[in-house]
Amino acid sequence: MQYNDFKGEKISALGFGLMRLPVIDGDQAKVDKEALREMILYAVGNGVNYYDTAYPYHNGFSEKTLGEIAAEEGLRDKINIATKLFTLMMNSPNFSPEAMMTEQLERLKAERIDFYLMHGLSMDKWVTLRDKFDIINFMDRAKKSGRIRYAGFSFHDDTPAFKAILDDYDWDFAQIQYNYADTEIQAGDEGFEYARQKKVPLAIMEPIKGGNLIFPESDEVKAIIKEGNFGYESTAELALRFVADKKGLLTVLSGMGTMEQVKENIAIFDRAAVGCFTPAENEAVEKIKKYLIREAAIPCTDCRYCTEGCPNKINIPRAFSIFNQAKKYGNRQAGMRDYNRSCTNLKDCTECRACADACPQQLDIPELLKGVVDYFEA
Repeated sequence: MQYNDFKGEKISALGFGLMRLPVIDGDQAKVDKEALREMILYAVGNGVNYYDTAYPYHNGFSEKTLGEIAAEEGLRDKINIATKLFTLMMNSPNFSPEAMMTEQLERLKAERIDFYLMHGLSMDKWVTLRDKFDIINFMDRAKKSGRIRYAGFSFHDDTPAFKAILDDYDWDFAQIQYNYADTEIQAGDEGFEYARQKKVPLAIMEPIKGGNLIFPESDEVKAIIKEGNFGYESTAELALRFVADKKGLLTVLSGMGTMEQVKENIAIFDRAAVGCFTPAENEAVEKIKKYLIREAAIPCTDCRYCTEGCPNKINIPRAFSIFNQAKKYGNRQAGMRDYNRSCTNLKDCTECRACADACPQQLDIPELLKGVVDYFEA
């Protein structure tokens, strides 16, 4: 395992993202604890020491299950736990950062959180946290008391907002979405460089864009990598190596849901480090980006934030996935079967825009849903 230096500590270059865990009977609240235990023990045994969760992941059971496994296996002092203050609850009349952190510590069966993030900041959310909830003093007090070791934020807005938030507090680290398809959106290359100049190391989320850069059924993308003769043919490895090559990293998060994924990613990060990405690999990335422009569709990452506040329980990520597949392969009829099975309530959308406000990709979801309905029901 490769490691990054952080305040005198060694942080594994691969971070274990705990948002897409194995579940039982398809129920996101029923994390398969024994399967996850096996995955975590393997990861710890192979050098992974950064574990990223959040208050809402798996309806709270991501934090809870991680805490139970860490306590039962005696892992607490062997791993760094990262979790997040869930900012989407700020409009709740009972929202309290203090109470939420206390609940998280109880879930995690821990006396401290190593890396604590303000979750999914936009400029508006940051201003509200700062001015209404006095969040700067909250973070300073939590650090002084030892309840958190390092304060950071995860980010979903534009580059000017990223710079402004970075400048507004003495952050220990930050977390951004970054991959070879997303170098010009959100923080992007410009924000990445700004953080590097300020010596704020970055945790990277969505390095494979929610699995979208794996291209399991694209012979064209597979051929691009095969022709490069890189010594591997994994589309995931190309995407992860692209990010691992960058200076200024804290860790690269991979949302791993199977033991196969854990083993594959650990093998990749046994050899991927700054300077690993070759000109030939970069040429392959440029070819794939041209392919993506040709095959452009709805850039949903299936994070499911949009579904949590939907009053009509519309399965938005599923609708977008079916649409993307049908458009990509030019097979509307094949998509119709899944559409009729999974998307019968799309017309119930009231355009309340709770989904759009929650979307990290800043998609205009109500308008996009209209397009899905038009495509399949025209």
